[in-house]
Amino acid sequence: MDNLIIYSTTDGQTKKICESIGSTLGDQNNVEIININQAINTDLDKYDKIIIGASIRYGKHSNKLFNFVKKNKTILHLKKSAFFSVNVVARKEEKSSPNTNPYVIKF
Repeated sequence: MDNLIIYSTTDGQTKKICESIGSTLGDQNNVEIININQAINTDLDKYDKIIIGASIRYGKHSNKLFNFVKKNKTILHLKKSAFFSVNVVARKEEKSSPNTNPYVIKF
């Protein structure tokens, strides 16, 4: 399977997490890891799975991330895809799930 991992990061932590995911998936699959700037010009059709990781800065995900997801919403729904958010609020147990984390809910 061909997998694409896209990251949007400020301080590099999201990239490190994506690299860790990629090394785990890479044992059985082809994995490409790119930043959001590269993703804008990438043909998503050639990938079987797409994972997007994004950090929070000053209480928001980056505008590039929002624009990318909005532009590619249809293909992301058709593919096997996943999204995760890296944020300090998630360290609190009551805000650590997708259903309780305010940034993921807002996204």
